Amino acid sequence: MDKIIKETGDGFPFKWANLDSYRDSEACRKEIYLKNPNKIVDGLMLMFSLLFRQSINNIIVYNKSWWDFCLDTWDFENDNYNYDLKGKSIETQEYLRVLIESHIQIGYSGCCICNNWDRFLKVILNCVVTHQAPYSPLFCDIRNNYFFYFHHTGSIGLYYKEENSIIKDILLKSLKEYTIED
Repeated sequence: MDKIIKETGDGFPFKWANLDSYRDSEACRKEIYLKNPNKIVDGLMLMFSLLFRQSINNIIVYNKSWWDFCLDTWDFENDNYNYDLKGKSIETQEYLRVLIESHIQIGYSGCCICNNWDRFLKVILNCVVTHQAPYSPLFCDIRNNYFFYFHHTGSIGLYYKEENSIIKDILLKSLKEYTIED
């Protein structure tokens, strides 16, 4: 079985990004919204494909704590973590299966390469949209100097250092198909 994701060992690639407050990053920001948020997961998967397919081989995924992504892995009363599938939501179980199948080390923090975008996106978007996870991992294109994340409301937050040809293409497609806000 192929790994869905694979550790790279790399930390977050952009010095200009403020991971504590994305809005305080030294970058341009656009929020790209679905026009029809009825089927948010399917809509966001289509948005990903339309906007980022030309860069898909450059995109890596960053999470500061891969195993702690879903809220129900944390017992806040005792302040400890449990990664057993038993007693977790369906979304969390699916997410943990991805980590297990991919041999992601417990405690891993950093970037991964995705080998199965359809499965990975479906799993993490279901976690985000159902609030099993409070935030999305960050998707980074190092070559083109941008990152983005998915939001539970049906949008993608895009941060980029400068408007290069790839960013212009992403924004042009966004204007045609979606709603954009600064």
